[in-house]
Amino acid sequence: KEIHTTLFSCLLVNRQWCELAAPFLWKNPFINPNLRNKNKKLLCKIILSCSLLKDTTVIKKHIKKILANSLPKLKIPLFDYVSYIRCFNSTEIEMMAHLLFTSEEWIHHKDDYYDAHSLINDLWKLFIYHCSSPISFKNVPFKLDTNLFVIGKTFFSRITELDCDNSEKYDQELVTATYKNISKICRNIQKINVDRFDRDNEGLAYLISNQKNLKEFHMVMSERVIYTNIVKEIRSQSNSLTHLSFKGEVKLPKDTFESLIHLKSLSLKLNHECGIRHHKEENEVLSSTNILRALSDSFLPNLENFYLKYNNDVSVPWLQPLHIFQKLISTTRNNSLRKIDIDSKFSIYPDTHIHSYIQTISTFCPLIEFLGICYKDTIYEDFEQLLLNCDRLKILKLEFIKEPLIQIEYDDGEGNRRKYTKIMELLADQSPDPLFKLYLKNPLFITKYNLWDFLDMWKNNERIPLHLELVGMIEVKEDYDEVFENFVRKNILSKYSTIKGKSFENI
Repeated sequence: KEIHTTLFSCLLVNRQWCELAAPFLWKNPFINPNLRNKNKKLLCKIILSCSLLKDTTVIKKHIKKILANSLPKLKIPLFDYVSYIRCFNSTEIEMMAHLLFTSEEWIHHKDDYYDAHSLINDLWKLFIYHCSSPISFKNVPFKLDTNLFVIGKTFFSRITELDCDNSEKYDQELVTATYKNISKICRNIQKINVDRFDRDNEGLAYLISNQKNLKEFHMVMSERVIYTNIVKEIRSQSNSLTHLSFKGEVKLPKDTFESLIHLKSLSLKLNHECGIRHHKEENEVLSSTNILRALSDSFLPNLENFYLKYNNDVSVPWLQPLHIFQKLISTTRNNSLRKIDIDSKFSIYPDTHIHSYIQTISTFCPLIEFLGICYKDTIYEDFEQLLLNCDRLKILKLEFIKEPLIQIEYDDGEGNRRKYTKIMELLADQSPDPLFKLYLKNPLFITKYNLWDFLDMWKNNERIPLHLELVGMIEVKEDYDEVFENFVRKNILSKYSTIKGKSFENI
């Protein structure tokens, strides 16, 4: 938003600055879904006005004739804005076309064959003929005339990113046919995002299979579907696929991760309770569609980022067996892991399991830069060793188990008995030098005095300014405000440090 504001200011400096700023602002004119209707109509008119620029193509002559009758007051623009567009959103394009066509500005003629669908097709013809370097495509236009895929072969073949939205509100035969049409042309897609797929769509699977260099695949899943065909084609892209994420009601065939040896990033954000209730059940046979079953059979030697979280707190009592994660971590090669963020609740594990888990991270991840982990004092010594071994750690997320932390009494020099928390002292003294972000969730047993002492020690150790966030203690926020304000003024805390609500979301 700040960048766009700056670029808008550049438009007003002089013509040269305007010429430089306009292409950036028009790279994705559909980026704001909350644009007011009158602004969407204006956007549509500006795009159409580009057809008035001098050009001899048949498409522009055709559109000029339509506009002369229906929008006679349309003015010639300063630039060919359409040629700057790189990112397209078919939903927004259809909406702005309908808004303009049904508005009072559009002059309708008796017995006119031209309708809103005709206007949408003409907009796409403008894009096809005058956008030389399209990049991304959001929401496939299922109702687009099929001949446009033929005349737009060059245009569509240059798309490298595709966002797919396919809930059951769409005719599935039409959806399948559209994806098959696209797959004949689009073979250079490197990134696919799939949202709300309620079926294991054959057309999408075919599209995936036809890509030459697919690198990223991200999908929001439905609880009612097991995506056998889609997952099969994802595996067919094993030579190039490096980023994979699933979100929602995740049910996967047990062989999902087979052959994905080049995978560098795996992200799983789950809605449902896919774990088990107690550590004694760890060795029970998991169902063939359980995500843990798929993970337990996986071998991802080049994995750099692993993220596993729940979308809500309903699944808090559920256990994610640590031995599966240990196996995943220990089978990586060349210390490849740089980020681990796993939502595992240590309070229901035997201490022996927790010790082994922390030691695995310490041993196999010496180059880790981002670590999200739960903490309780029974792992204090293992955690201390981890801080010493992982000397490139930059970002640390600690979620405290809701049980008292070890506190040690001391005299503050003025006759007052105070307590400090061992873990906070450890973080101040032994944190790796590169550490600059620290997130603490549920620090219920860390008083404002503990926090003050911690920041004093951080200052005395001459560390870089710390970005500190306390998460899940909004009810006592006021008690800590003065501590934050004091150390921000002293440049011990960064100005972005804050106290937040109940979630680690968006970290």
